[in-house]
Amino acid sequence: MRNLFIIPLFVTLAMAACNNDDTKVSYKEDTVEMGSGSASDVYYSLAGGAANTVNRADWDIAFSVPVQTATILINEGKGLELYCVGDTNAWGSVNASSIDGLKPRFNNKSDWAIGAFNLNISSQTNFGWGTYHQAEHNVVGDSIYIIKYPDGSFKKLMIKAKLGATSDNIIRFADADGSNEFTESVSTTPYIGLKNFIHYSLVNKAVVEAEPKFDAWDLLFTRYVIQIPTGPTSFMNYPVTGVLSNSGVSVAKVTGVPVEKAVDTQSESGYVTAADAIGYDWKVSDPVTHAVSIADSVSYFIKSVDGKKYQLYFTNYGGQEAGTITFKVKTVE
Repeated sequence: MRNLFIIPLFVTLAMAACNNDDTKVSYKEDTVEMGSGSASDVYYSLAGGAANTVNRADWDIAFSVPVQTATILINEGKGLELYCVGDTNAWGSVNASSIDGLKPRFNNKSDWAIGAFNLNISSQTNFGWGTYHQAEHNVVGDSIYIIKYPDGSFKKLMIKAKLGATSDNIIRFADADGSNEFTESVSTTPYIGLKNFIHYSLVNKAVVEAEPKFDAWDLLFTRYVIQIPTGPTSFMNYPVTGVLSNSGVSVAKVTGVPVEKAVDTQSESGYVTAADAIGYDWKVSDPVTHAVSIADSVSYFIKSVDGKKYQLYFTNYGGQEAGTITFKVKTVE
């Protein structure tokens, strides 16, 4: 609420002269509500607050919108696992057992341009799931995937093509045994200049507009999978609650300095554009009690989509079940 009282100039100057640490009063506290079990994704604007909240269970895959891109994400935060099981000629023989001995693929958390479907890129004209054909300007699919759902069910999927002329993504999917086969055309054309990704539910056979306008959000509060070492060469896939930044947003992390005294030039890495620059490790878990607390003396300086610079630090994490994340944020010069 705006202050409707006008304070005389001499009083304002006197107040400023007496306040030796006026930086604290400019912080705004906010709490992001991800819901019970942290089941929702929250897109957040540093200038305006929460821009959109979507049930994470509503979508399965997402297609990049900008022209001449072919990124496809898997909804790993929902608990989905993606397996590449062969080329498109093997459609009839692929089933749930095709994933035996294979490792699941997840999105690159640092780079929005590399989704789980894009991980086996082999050349400048190969996008992992398909190869670019210059004559028609289409990307033609060359791989079959199995998606494993948290309830133990499976679907098989191939991206038949992304058409250069219309930006239509032609997908073919079915239950792992071949039943309930369906072919869909998901067009990104209506969203060009508006969104980074358009999401899709294989279960409901429907487009899901999860992301708000691309320049209306800075941070995504979500769930995603990281790999935790379990041995010299082994890893465990582990879901975490974390914060990813929008494409075009850059972040400088400052550690070991009280947040009220931190400045962005104290960052060891400087500003980086990695999507997981904030990530999940702003909170720490006690190895004995497993109690979760906020990391001490850590703040983030963020150059946002609105061209302004902000400082943000976390003050409380309610845990996965409560789904609340509290932080303070202010604009800085």
